[in-house]
Amino acid sequence: MEDKDKLYIEHLKKLLCEAVDRQMNRPSDFVFLQALVFERTHENIGLNTLKRIWSYGNTPVTPHIYTLDVLSKTVGYRNFEELKNFYSDEGSESSDKVFGKIVSSNDLHPGDHVTLCWNPGRRCTVEYLGSNAYRVISSERTKLKPGNTFQTAFFATGSPLILSNLVQEDGFAPLYEIGRKSGITHLSVEYKASK
Repeated sequence: MEDKDKLYIEHLKKLLCEAVDRQMNRPSDFVFLQALVFERTHENIGLNTLKRIWSYGNTPVTPHIYTLDVLSKTVGYRNFEELKNFYSDEGSESSDKVFGKIVSSNDLHPGDHVTLCWNPGRRCTVEYLGSNAYRVISSERTKLKPGNTFQTAFFATGSPLILSNLVQEDGFAPLYEIGRKSGITHLSVEYKASK
């Protein structure tokens, strides 16, 4: 593994800390992270492996690429290489880059799930139906409810999300905005569809 990869591992650790809203300085933090990794990827990463990545009570080690891939999937990337590509692009001189992480409908297949969070403490998981259409699967502390459908071309962290053609039990909204103040704070994708 290249020395530059250590920088990307630090980015990944920061994203994981944000995902679990913990500093990774207590044993219970690693138990919580291990459960989140399994919930989002259906892969198990050992507690000792997680502790070694954070140098918690152990000598630090460079994780295997399999571990980095699973942890990258936990925060919404396909693998560690995709995370590296995103952060290497982020450092380039680009005056038109507005968003953080972007998940485009063009990159999804029907059946894939997207989980998004926004403040204060809102969370929603949606299933991609095809043709930029989504159905809400689960939601926490939001007016979006399971079964609601909407359309959008992409999701982007750091930006509000405009939903079009939102269909809810009590009506229809041609445009609906979520995350108005701080934008989408977290995105992750679970690729459920076979490629």
